[in-house]
Amino acid sequence: MRDITLCHPRLQALTAQLVDKCVGAGLPIKIGESFRSVAEQDALYAQGRTRPGSIVTNARGSSYSSQHQWGIAADFYRADGKGAYNESGDYFKKVGELAKNLGLGWGGDWKSIVDKPHVYLPDWGSGTGILKQKYGTFEAFKKTWAAENSRVPEQSKTVITDLKEIKSGIRGLRVTASSLIIRTTPKGTDTGKRYTKDQRVQPINKCFADGDPWIQTADGWVSGKYLTGWVCQDGRWWYLLSGYTYRHDAVCQIDGQAYAFDSDGWMITADRIAEDGHIR
Repeated sequence: MRDITLCHPRLQALTAQLVDKCVGAGLPIKIGESFRSVAEQDALYAQGRTRPGSIVTNARGSSYSSQHQWGIAADFYRADGKGAYNESGDYFKKVGELAKNLGLGWGGDWKSIVDKPHVYLPDWGSGTGILKQKYGTFEAFKKTWAAENSRVPEQSKTVITDLKEIKSGIRGLRVTASSLIIRTTPKGTDTGKRYTKDQRVQPINKCFADGDPWIQTADGWVSGKYLTGWVCQDGRWWYLLSGYTYRHDAVCQIDGQAYAFDSDGWMITADRIAEDGHIR
């Protein structure tokens, strides 16, 4: 369904900004598929399975596993007259970078199925599991939109950069603050919930909001300055220290084990050590 007004108010605001940004960058786009009903999602799921075409989704409508069914995602297409889905010149990747700079997630970063003309609100991760666990139904989730709608102008002024999916080890990240505020968005409204000192949390995403580090968990967004522990980003590991610094150019003992870190802070793994001993 091509009706963005049925989607989350913040998605409406950010996709409008994305369209404007793309025009300014010489990458004109238009917003296509947005909110999707169960029947529409089931029809799309059948494509490449029981209906002609290629497989484009792994989400059945009845499972509510598509972000479109929760009103937090929209698809875009090329609008420069050279073919709506012509990827030449890294068109979709360039649009995706602009989208991430605005605080949107981009489907081109997914591992399975890569969805380059897809953007979404990353507050609940790259899937719908958190939404299903927290709200149960789309109707219950939609009831929260009215309160957030009044905050869209304020939040849209925040400049979000370097949005990345991350994870930690089984122990998660350790909270170093005595009481860490959990917010709805980076620099957003206080949810009223707190993490306490030495509590362990699992990260989902990280970003910078107006230059300050923020990390998302299942409960919301917290300042990255008050967490410490292992972080996996883009398939590589680094060790976060309180104050949002990191281990680098060193061999350190962590939890009784020795680890080496390069000048950029990445943990050095065996595949990076050449036969003559130098680090690749």
